[in-house]
Amino acid sequence: MLAELAYIFLIMTIATTVVWKACNFLEDACHDLALCYGLPDSVKGSTVMAISSSFPELVTIILAAGIHGDFELGLATIIGSAVFNILVIPGTSVFFRPGSLHAGRDVIYREAQFYLISVLIVMVTLSFAVIYQPSTEEPLNGTLTLSLMILPLLFYVLYIYIQYQEVRDHIPEDIKREPNALKSWGKLIISMVLVTIAVEVLIQMVIELGEMFRTPSYFWGATLLAAATSIPDLFVSVKAAQRKLSTASLTNAFGSNIFDLLVVLPAGVIVAGAVGFNYPRIIPMMMFLLFATVTFLVLARSGSELTNNNGKILLLLYVGYIIWMGTQYIGIGGT
Repeated sequence: MLAELAYIFLIMTIATTVVWKACNFLEDACHDLALCYGLPDSVKGSTVMAISSSFPELVTIILAAGIHGDFELGLATIIGSAVFNILVIPGTSVFFRPGSLHAGRDVIYREAQFYLISVLIVMVTLSFAVIYQPSTEEPLNGTLTLSLMILPLLFYVLYIYIQYQEVRDHIPEDIKREPNALKSWGKLIISMVLVTIAVEVLIQMVIELGEMFRTPSYFWGATLLAAATSIPDLFVSVKAAQRKLSTASLTNAFGSNIFDLLVVLPAGVIVAGAVGFNYPRIIPMMMFLLFATVTFLVLARSGSELTNNNGKILLLLYVGYIIWMGTQYIGIGGT
């Protein structure tokens, strides 16, 4: 068993590295395309860069729901990734910037609040699924249908419209080198293919772990798979923090989460057509995500910056999340 476990973690490490490296190329391609189209820094972080770094989560839910028939694995990965992004990314980024990580008004009053509403919208959507599309086989199970996905998708359209308003009024800065758009698109497509292959390997390894330890696959999705697919987000934000781009560092995390919740989740439902889920299993993770978001807002609102001590609090909270998940879903403290 130890040899098999070592093999699984070796393969997962290699696949995670491929995801990371491929997403680096994906980020570079998106960065060049953003320069081609003259996007401002905050919009680049909250939309283009966030979407590129969230591509692993998008592939995860599509493959989990469409190929493996395990929608809850994809859903748990999205929620776990959102928790990782809101706690680990800012908590780590602050240590790679001299001084504090400044959280300006565009982060607190636009991105963070919009993200908080996104979390609530997903919780409402899941509740609607239980109320209006209940399962006939098990109590408190719901079915997510295409019609229920209209609300989160419309809200993301509103988010993009708000970003467009900023782009429309933005005067792009002169750049010394005009990126080659065709070359950037080619790099983007190749990177997406590599990420897709690596994520499929990760999903297979997570399923094997679930079978080996007789634990539900969504537990590993919310922890290991979520962390593995969130590595690109982490490095994007750390790199931005090192460049003293506090706004881009934080808006990437928020934009990535908004994309995950409002676009990636509906994408999985669209692929599968209609998917069932266990409400009592999923909603506690959503509640923790809401708690983590409020905690971040309280810390960032104090002085409009994140200090090293704030970063430690966020990281400790994530450790608490992992421990809580273990007690709840392995069976120590829950079912």
